[in-house]
Amino acid sequence: MLVQRGKIALNRENSVHQAGFCVLCADLQELTAKINLLHTEEKVYYDHLTFDRRRQSYLLGRIAAKKAIGALAVYEDLEKIAITAGIFQFPVVQYAVTRNLQVCITHCDNLGIALAYPEVHPLGLDIEKTNKANISVIKGQLTADELTLTQTVSLSDDASCTMIWTMKEALSKILRTGLTIDMKVLEIQSLVKEGPDLYISHFKHLIQYKSISCLSGPYVCSLVIPRKTTADLSAFWQAFRQATAATMENIH
Repeated sequence: MLVQRGKIALNRENSVHQAGFCVLCADLQELTAKINLLHTEEKVYYDHLTFDRRRQSYLLGRIAAKKAIGALAVYEDLEKIAITAGIFQFPVVQYAVTRNLQVCITHCDNLGIALAYPEVHPLGLDIEKTNKANISVIKGQLTADELTLTQTVSLSDDASCTMIWTMKEALSKILRTGLTIDMKVLEIQSLVKEGPDLYISHFKHLIQYKSISCLSGPYVCSLVIPRKTTADLSAFWQAFRQATAATMENIH
């Protein structure tokens, strides 16, 4: 099991907020060794899961979320926190000593990533694996302008389309609607390369947000934050790169 966690300073013009992150790479056997981190309510739900793949994804999300909270608030008894689901399946932190603390969770294969953040400063997060077989489906959800944007960067179709998809899904998590919302509301306005593997985007309608995306191997992770927030994300992206490398090594 590879577990990396830390803090991110979220700098605003007149305030500074703190977020905690955890990037986790683990198989089901490794995750079950940490099952003591589950709250009693979470354990009841987990015990009703039938398939190993669903059990793994549940543990990836919950354990990453608990450890992200631990990175931000070390005095929390993590097993006493229950992360339940809202009406649109967004995670809700229950019984935390730290009031108004929430989390965003995403997982793919053996990767689990979570952010813990104060409710006054929302964050959104999503990870996906690029897959040529899914591109026609994703393209069907993109606008004509977004399809044009995919041609402005030197990425394969599957990478650029998946990247835009993760941005939109991360934004939907901030709105707490999930993908029940009309995807056109989440439309991307720009896609600009900002380094060897980083890309910055802004949104056409929800102009108060921006997205920072990282492409590491076949995996794309997008983090959506308020547009006027500045943050040093270098430790977070480094943890993401190391976890994807470990995942690809285990797969092969």
